[in-house]
Amino acid sequence: MAIKTVLLGLLAEDVSPPDAVVQYNVALCDSLRAHLACKIIVPMLDLPAGRLVPLAQAVVDELNDERCKRAEDTIARLKAAALVSGVTADAKTLQAPYAVARADLITAARAADLIVLPQSKGVLSFEAGLVEGVLFGAGRPVLVVPAEWDNGCQFRRIVVAWDGGARAARAVGDALPFIEMAEDVEVVCVADRDARSIAGADVTENLARHCRRVRLTELPVQHDDAGWTLRDHVDYVKPDLLVMGAYAHARVIQFVIGGVTSQMLQYAKTPVLYSY
Repeated sequence: MAIKTVLLGLLAEDVSPPDAVVQYNVALCDSLRAHLACKIIVPMLDLPAGRLVPLAQAVVDELNDERCKRAEDTIARLKAAALVSGVTADAKTLQAPYAVARADLITAARAADLIVLPQSKGVLSFEAGLVEGVLFGAGRPVLVVPAEWDNGCQFRRIVVAWDGGARAARAVGDALPFIEMAEDVEVVCVADRDARSIAGADVTENLARHCRRVRLTELPVQHDDAGWTLRDHVDYVKPDLLVMGAYAHARVIQFVIGGVTSQMLQYAKTPVLYSY
């Protein structure tokens, strides 16, 4: 399926959203000839007792104003970059308490073809909660871009993390527009030997009909940790994109993110396309 609407989700807190992610998205939409829709969450601080302490309320109001200004500055940069590249774009701020704004962004994300988010700075940050909420709640593929990514938006070399499961299969399907652009696609299997050989051979044969060059790499698990094994390999080969399924385990009303997914969400140094 062609990607025609890309939703960029950003968070404006105490620092401005990373410019590298903004530029990446403009270049992405340019290459796909897609429309760029940007939603910037501005988590509004609230001080219920502020009316009783005017000075405290003034401080909260100032912090909220600064966050709004950062969001507006980001919108101006995005629209200027889009105009130069000939990309159609629209942008909107979601000014509300974080939980409300996050829910609004997840709802908006369900109508897009692809969602792009910056990588979170820590597991307990608002950014981490945003990535997890969109990834497991929007039902759309999510492309997470590290803030320090400086290799531009290109898809010459792609790594596909394959385990033969339904999530990985969905990720490959969602990534086909990028896979068809690639000069080299590497299917990486990290599992027991029999499962790797069967699953990897099947998907490699299929992808050979979609791209110029595809190959299969079977990796033995290092240090009993599939996540670290995959991460080390990706860091070594330095692809333009990693494609993988996202996994979570239901526990009452919360989700506990699977080990490999958690590793890549926190530590990946390359853009990663996740499907859930």
